[in-house]
Amino acid sequence: MVMRPRPIFESPASARPSLGRLLLIAYNFPPDQEIGALRWQKLARHAAERGWMVDVVTRDPAELESRDETRLADLPAGTRIYGVPFRPLLIERLEVAVWRSLRRHLRGRTRPAVTGGAASVTRHEISWRDPPLRHLLRANHVLLHYGAFHRWARHAAHLAVRLFEPGLHRAVISTGPPHMSHEAGRRVAHATGLPFIVDMRDPWSMAHRLDAQMASPLWFALAEHFQDRAVVQASLVVANTEPLRLALRDRYPEARERIITVMNGSDEEPVPPSQLGHRFVAAFAGDIYIDRDPRPLFRGAARAVSDLQLTPEQFAISLLGGVEQYAGEPVREIAREEGVDAFVSLLPRRPRRQALEFLAGAAMLVSLPQDSDMAIPGKIFEYAQFNAWLLALARRGSATELVLRGSGADVIDPEDVEGLAAIFKKRYQQFRDGVRPTAIGADGRFSRRTQAQRLLDAIHRCTDLPPLSTAPATPNAEHDAARAKSSTPRG
Repeated sequence: MVMRPRPIFESPASARPSLGRLLLIAYNFPPDQEIGALRWQKLARHAAERGWMVDVVTRDPAELESRDETRLADLPAGTRIYGVPFRPLLIERLEVAVWRSLRRHLRGRTRPAVTGGAASVTRHEISWRDPPLRHLLRANHVLLHYGAFHRWARHAAHLAVRLFEPGLHRAVISTGPPHMSHEAGRRVAHATGLPFIVDMRDPWSMAHRLDAQMASPLWFALAEHFQDRAVVQASLVVANTEPLRLALRDRYPEARERIITVMNGSDEEPVPPSQLGHRFVAAFAGDIYIDRDPRPLFRGAARAVSDLQLTPEQFAISLLGGVEQYAGEPVREIAREEGVDAFVSLLPRRPRRQALEFLAGAAMLVSLPQDSDMAIPGKIFEYAQFNAWLLALARRGSATELVLRGSGADVIDPEDVEGLAAIFKKRYQQFRDGVRPTAIGADGRFSRRTQAQRLLDAIHRCTDLPPLSTAPATPNAEHDAARAKSSTPRG
């Protein structure tokens, strides 16, 4: 008798008729608090409504630096989670030990100052013609990165194959980043014969920017190699924005009919009611990633504060999450340089419910700029649920600007300081005059349910199950049909 692994978490079983189970390879999944864990946390519930239960292979939660156990309570009945430890390669552990030893040895000695480089590098700045030493160091980091995640992918695939039950599991889904999850999914599909669904939450080989330590052409070469392997074998490739879908179709014309768009979306869960006080608060919740420069936000605010002669009791910018530094520089110091230090507050990460309450206290919710035009910050859809003005710093024609076009959100080019100041002044004056904002997603245009329906329909078509018209009905079947009729996503 084959002994299958035991889950580290299992929600109570459901008596609802089931179509079977989906095997999900997701490095980030609850109780992980990373924003990447939210997509399938929510999609799992929509899958359950359609009769699918999910077995999740993820990073061992015991290794997480921060956990949010409340996210587990949101998972539908029958969800099972299996953990796979992530271990750096031995050579990487030895390298870290050597550097620590050197630092201890050199501590207290006089050393020449080292000029720090950029925290990240854009694609067009990356070249094989880098100085040899820099190129070797960066290539080494790339090999260590891919090596460690490739090993995790092998172990995750091995566990998933052990879980596989013919006739019960109907498809394997991989979601990334980290995109080596797709290598795990590919291996599982090859070993089991299951349909393979690749869910790209962000660009992979088409990434616009890399961490400076791995800004080597070798990173893109490896990304293209593993991406090609995944797409060729995939029954379905899911892009989370329309620009990414179009780019993938251009690269893989033979797979164009297998590539669809399924955006993230706003959930139907209630958000805390607005808790606006007398002060106008512009809020951001999340992490300030390598391309999310807060300077444009601070500059526009500084101009508005100066023009309207505002005080910190009247106007504030509040940032919550991983917001202490940007590109190695303290955000507090950046705010001071831009003249808004007295108006800016920085708050540490909080559990999801507390973060939602934080957002409910803001008159304006802010999406910081990013230089990947094919990606939409996940916070956009969350913000759309709140009765707040939404300010997105994004270039025209980017995925963010396209999805918000016509929604009532304020979308401004990050370099347009005058335009940004004008938005701040307009919204502050409306707020002062008693006008209160309403949610831009109130009309359902950003519904995750609509996006989930599109994805689950496509997954169903990949299986050997009967057409949807003969599949078991769910309590939301009529609701789903009405949604599909009134709001069919592009793709």
